[in-house]
Amino acid sequence: MIRFSRERVQRIAAALRAARARRPRRADNRSSPIPDGMAAFSVATWNIHSCVGLDARFAPDRIAQVIRDLEVDLIGLQEVGWHHRGESGMDQFAFLEQHTGMKAYAGPTKHSERAHYGNCLLTRLPVRSMETMDLSVGKREPRGAIDAVVEVEGRPVRVIVAHLGLDPWERAKQVGDIVSRVEGQPELPTLFMGDLNEWTPSSPRLRHLAASFADVANPRSFHARMPTLRLDRIYVTGGLQIPRFRGGAQRPDPSGIGPSAGPRRTGRPLIVSHFPERQYDQRSRAPGS
Repeated sequence: MIRFSRERVQRIAAALRAARARRPRRADNRSSPIPDGMAAFSVATWNIHSCVGLDARFAPDRIAQVIRDLEVDLIGLQEVGWHHRGESGMDQFAFLEQHTGMKAYAGPTKHSERAHYGNCLLTRLPVRSMETMDLSVGKREPRGAIDAVVEVEGRPVRVIVAHLGLDPWERAKQVGDIVSRVEGQPELPTLFMGDLNEWTPSSPRLRHLAASFADVANPRSFHARMPTLRLDRIYVTGGLQIPRFRGGAQRPDPSGIGPSAGPRRTGRPLIVSHFPERQYDQRSRAPGS
């Protein structure tokens, strides 16, 4: 057993505090004015864990209520549907569309008699095109993304909603595929968001994304009880900006649980952002065109 004197422990603790103070802190929110002459729209990303909350209760009505309360133009969802949790046979995509008043675009990664599960894009904006991306790697769990073009005041904006894998080498391949797809149409303003499963702030995958995207919203979002890690992120490029964002850890679960039970939240906390866009060529192509 290794033993340290009290003085040495104090010196180590002081050194750690000093190092932390010198390290630049990344914000969990941003609040800047929207630049003049730029159209704004609001988005969010959320891993809803098959509508099962921290209280282990399946409650899609709570998820729908939170989404309605956000009043965003567009939200990207991960882990929508049922497989090893959630109510078997229930179409959560259709439920959320019906109970939020937004159009649901499903991107299932598992679709069989045993599961109907994957990503979802909910939006009140017009959608010009939508297709799914297969991000599966080898024998790992099937992964995918939704690649859509929406209209903001008549102009196209590309939106990619993804849920990346658990292994670093798996995510490296998935990030490379997404970046290559975006770089194939650099003239099209693009928003990429989702649960990236990146635990370390300086990972090669995040550096790859940072080299290709102009801005990022990445507040601490995991775990919902005490958000520490920045797993959920929103990236933009092509003239889009992020003047405002905030983490959603403060948003309570609308479950009726009183303060004595402590703060409870449904699934992964939310990120809410506002993205103004610059004037750009309206002839920008849709994916695959």
